[in-house]
Amino acid sequence: MAPAMLDLVAGLLLVSVSTSLGWGLRGVWGHWWGAMVPGAFCGMAIWMAFGSSPDAWQMVLFGAALAVSLTIGGTLSTLKIVGYVRGEIPGNEGYHDWSYERSPLFGLAGVFLVGGMWGLFPGVALGLLMTDVEYALSDLALWGLLAALSSFLSYKLLVLGLDLHLSPPRSDTWAAVLGGSAATIAYFYLGPGDTVVLASGALGWLGFGFGYQAGALWNRFCVRRGLSLPSWKMAEHTIGLFGGLGLGAAAALAGELDPFPVGEAGMLAAAFTVLWLTPYMNVSNTVEFWLRGKRLDFRTYVPADKQDPGPTYISRRAFAAFQLVAVLSLFIFSYVIFGLVDGWPGGEGYAWPFVLLVVLLTIAAMGKQRFERSRKMAIVYSIFISQAAFCVLLAFLV
Repeated sequence: MAPAMLDLVAGLLLVSVSTSLGWGLRGVWGHWWGAMVPGAFCGMAIWMAFGSSPDAWQMVLFGAALAVSLTIGGTLSTLKIVGYVRGEIPGNEGYHDWSYERSPLFGLAGVFLVGGMWGLFPGVALGLLMTDVEYALSDLALWGLLAALSSFLSYKLLVLGLDLHLSPPRSDTWAAVLGGSAATIAYFYLGPGDTVVLASGALGWLGFGFGYQAGALWNRFCVRRGLSLPSWKMAEHTIGLFGGLGLGAAAALAGELDPFPVGEAGMLAAAFTVLWLTPYMNVSNTVEFWLRGKRLDFRTYVPADKQDPGPTYISRRAFAAFQLVAVLSLFIFSYVIFGLVDGWPGGEGYAWPFVLLVVLLTIAAMGKQRFERSRKMAIVYSIFISQAAFCVLLAFLV
């Protein structure tokens, strides 16, 4: 295999496996802060794989752009739709009755829709970093305004007006995000006609859409055959793998990525988002779980509010001490990062921020379960550790 092809394969593997790991970790934390993790991993990996120079600031900038854009999908609800794909399971009292309210085909269409909306916005953000079209701040502000207005009107029309519900009684924010997605596509097609942004957004949609379908089908396969596996937790890695592959393909098709012009304020904002806010929000979530004594249950689909919480792991004073340390770390981080912006070009050893973030968040995700020693959690942990090790290895090779 030619060296150029080997570089391409290694780069795509780094992006897809990084996103797969991040998506698996996201499932531990959930919500918008959990969604920042696969976005940060994916964006940083894309620059390491396809960037034109070893530049840590650009790596962090790409990570911040995808981390923030992926949080939009954090409002979407998918679990019930996955239940539709799984279909009826006679005699299995461990699962919700809603698993057979609608057909598996409806579920597959639903997860493709929701997964696609997850992937569209990071694809658009990536496209904006790669395109040759120049956008003023007012252009992006207009896009944001139109997307917000379209989200509001779409929700009113589809949910309140037409009484359409994807998976009642769960959240119908899909309608709002769908409106924002439609406005985004229309803006970049009818306005600047930016094919790079549109193509990158389309690949993001396809990657995450098909990834969600593949994960849901894997879950159906395992449940229907009674396999004693944490099937949905494993399926989350499938979602990230395909989603990362789609975004990685968008970057690869664009060719070698040039540095995105950004000032010191932009570099600082990106560094705070990726290197402080992302780890703080998720590590803090882990520590809060210790305070409340909860455990995640991967053995059944019992809702979190009905699970046996278990004993409290730390005291309220210990939680307060953690938050105090976090505040102090913010001041220390600010002092260090301001100095680095003024004096460090970001070249030598630039892969280390990615490596440290991967290691820290992998340990924090495992720690949320208090390193539970069960067969199913051993499978979950082994996937985390093997993917993290693979990402670290590739980070120093690409």
